[in-house]
Formats: sequence, structure tokens, C-alpha cells
Amino acid sequence: KEMGKPVMEALATCTVQDVRSGETLEASSLLASGSTRGIFFLTHWGDFNSWEVAQQVRTAIQAKRIDMSSICLVGIGSKTSGAKFAEMLELPPELKIFTDVSGSCYSALCFSRGALPQYSEQLNPYLRVFLMLLGVGSPGTIRTVLGGYFGDRSLPASSTAWIDDALRQGAKKGRWPTSVPDMLGDWKMLDLAEVGNGVWDDGFGKDGLRPFELATIRLQNMVGGIIANWSDLAPEDSELLVQQGGVVTTKKGEVNYYYRDKGILTYVPMEDAIKALQ
Repeated sequence: KEMGKPVMEALATCTVQDVRSGETLEASSLLASGSTRGIFFLTHWGDFNSWEVAQQVRTAIQAKRIDMSSICLVGIGSKTSGAKFAEMLELPPELKIFTDVSGSCYSALCFSRGALPQYSEQLNPYLRVFLMLLGVGSPGTIRTVLGGYFGDRSLPASSTAWIDDALRQGAKKGRWPTSVPDMLGDWKMLDLAEVGNGVWDDGFGKDGLRPFELATIRLQNMVGGIIANWSDLAPEDSELLVQQGGVVTTKKGEVNYYYRDKGILTYVPMEDAIKALQ
């Protein structure tokens, strides 16, 4: 409805490149084979959304909640940046990952262009990213950021398992912070690679999303991941810094789920995507 044309037709004029082999494919072919039923269109390789969505996909694959052969990831930027991203997050080598250098798929699928696209020639993209962090053209961002600090005890374990996996993986790869103090004990530094999100168990119990739990993985992603490797991950075209992504899934050849990211940290609800893929 948003595109005014079928997904396959919209993607027919777009191409993507395999970040590992370098092979260039027509984007519509990703869904044409019949084996791939879902495409996670990430934002650029150095964006919060891409990191968190990929981390959630990684955990869902490990837990066998997603059949890896049925999905692929598409991000924005160069092939080299996409390969770097896959290596940093230790994504399975069998997982199909592609890059869209110009963001043509995103335009074709009518994904959000971020804050104030009508002023793209007047406003620097970095300024527009900052405005999105304040909620401009990015509804829900402030609430989501605050949720990372205050937590949400109503969330089921299946929705928070990825945080433990991501914290451990990030710490093992040396992304700061790799340890946190035991504030309810002797203040000894606890290695996140060993304890993961269990560091919050004594103080807040094991249910739901605990205070500072999600904020810690975001800090790890930002400092040790994105900022430390910005020159390797950011797209060459700075206008693509504000381009948002989404998800398309199919069932029996027909689109059964379509999601447009609302903005920074307001990406696809993973539980909805998993349900659509079942």
C-alpha cells in the first residue's frame, strides 16, 4: 500500500552486493528463490539500529527461533564495511548478508528518510541525526532510550535473551565496557564475557528487562563498536546516515509482513518478525 506496487516489482531495478563474495545480484532475486522468506533491511553499518537488529537475529538463529536459510540481511554502505560489521558481531558465515551502496532498495520500499528530508540540501545529515536523537522525525526514540535505563519488567525472557548474548560477545571482542562493578557486593569488577547480564540478577531478579541492562549493551555498541570503527563503517554518502530500514517477509510467495523503522532505536519488533517467519 505504501509503495503502490508489489515488493518484487519495487526491487526489480535495485541491486545488492554480497559482503563476503562480492557477487552483485538483483535485489528482487533475494525473494525469488523461494528459500528466502524474509529480508531484514538494516540501516547503515555504523548505526545503532543495525547493531541491535543483527544482535537479535544472531541470538534468534542460535536459539533456532529463526531458520537462518530463510532470511538475509541487507545494510547500507560499502562491501568492506558490511564485511567488517559481520566480523565484529561474529555473524554466522552461512548467514546471507548483502550491502546496498546507494540505498536504492530503501527508496524503492518507501522506508523513512529520517528527520526533515525536505531540508536535505539545507541541513547537514549529522545535524539531522542529532535532531532524530531528540525525537524529531524519529517518534519513540526518547522513550526507547529511557527504557534502556529504567528497564521493563513485563518483557518475556525470549525478548531479552539477546542482551546477554550481545554483552558476552562484545566483551570477548574487547568492546568497552568489558566489565562492571559488583555494586551490591564488594565492588569487585565482574567480567561481562563471563557473567553477561547475570550481573543484574542479585539486585533486580531475573525477570524482564532490568534497569541499565539495555543501556549497557548500547554503550558497548556505541563506544567500542561504532565510534571506534566509524571510518570503517559509515557510508560514503552522508545523506544515508539518516536513512531508515525495515523488514519484509513473505509466505507462499505473498508479502505477509512489512515494517518501516520509525527512527533511531525504533526498529522492527523482533517477536513480530519471528512470528511472521513461522
